[in-house]
Amino acid sequence: MHNPYEKYIRIELLSLALAVVIGLIAIVQGYVIIMLLCVYLLAFSIFSEGLFLLNTNRSTEGIKQVAKAGMLMLLATILFFSL
Repeated sequence: MHNPYEKYIRIELLSLALAVVIGLIAIVQGYVIIMLLCVYLLAFSIFSEGLFLLNTNRSTEGIKQVAKAGMLMLLATILFFSL
């Protein structure tokens, strides 16, 4: 029997793994745009973890994670438009 929240966990791990790989490529290549994509992927990973926590009975922690992801996306968007 699989976990009913397995899709949230898979999305979180996939986006985190992509963020690590893309982040390493961005550091080696030196592209700022790719680094911002990495930050967006990290924020998406935190957001999916927040959704997982909201659907389980840990809604306070879930709200905190969603707020963190929102602030990180806002910061990345501000940095994107300031380039």
